[in-house]
Amino acid sequence: MISWLESFPTAAAGILVVGGIVLVSLGFGYVVAKFTPQEVRAVHNDRAGFILAVIGVIYAVLLAFIAISVWERLVEAESRTFDEAGALATLYRDADAFPDRGWLRSALRAYVASVIDDEWPRMRRGEPTPVASVQLERVDREIRGLPVNSLRLANVQAQMLGAIDTALMDRRDRLTMDRGGINQIMWVVLVAGAMVTIAFTYLFGFEQPIMQQLMIGGLSFLIGLVLFLVLALDFPFRGSIAVQPEAFKALLEAFTVIGR
Repeated sequence: MISWLESFPTAAAGILVVGGIVLVSLGFGYVVAKFTPQEVRAVHNDRAGFILAVIGVIYAVLLAFIAISVWERLVEAESRTFDEAGALATLYRDADAFPDRGWLRSALRAYVASVIDDEWPRMRRGEPTPVASVQLERVDREIRGLPVNSLRLANVQAQMLGAIDTALMDRRDRLTMDRGGINQIMWVVLVAGAMVTIAFTYLFGFEQPIMQQLMIGGLSFLIGLVLFLVLALDFPFRGSIAVQPEAFKALLEAFTVIGR
């Protein structure tokens, strides 16, 4: 997502992107209609309509594929945050089996607080998050070094090792999703496809110019809406439409219920 656009509210960004596309499309359409005789364009309406239908189908399939992909990634990113929070809740609960549980639980609380207060704002800006990474790695080392002197404690530690591995994996996937957006080449294809599709509407000749302007405006409005949707969902943890740290906020409340 364009960095300067991330600071805008969703409605303002949508109006800026969609409205800009519509205005530019109508402007070019007006220029073409003004300097190209209507009779010349009207002669080719049937053939231009057939070609536009083919182009429209191809571009619609591409646009739908990208839109579904970014939406699925947003849903997956949110699911990862809840999976990570669930694994941390398991660690906090299982720590009760060990005598020296206070330090481990404090470390888990510190990590979750760091994710909410430090890591999430950094993720929204696309910055690295070294503090929380160090904290979770420290928790991992402490779990692997827990004193085990019975079969019961060995089973509990094995469960905790599985939970910390899950948390580390979900965290890694969460950070990866935050760094990788749509490839630049794909953006070029999307924008070029939009330009070609809209430009084909300039080739039609209408007796009433207002009807052509309505067709251009309607098509560019729909394309602009979907492009804005893709743009807004490109990075799951950035912009006005982003995954929030609700899972970790709920986890802090769960820690209080479980007890210190």
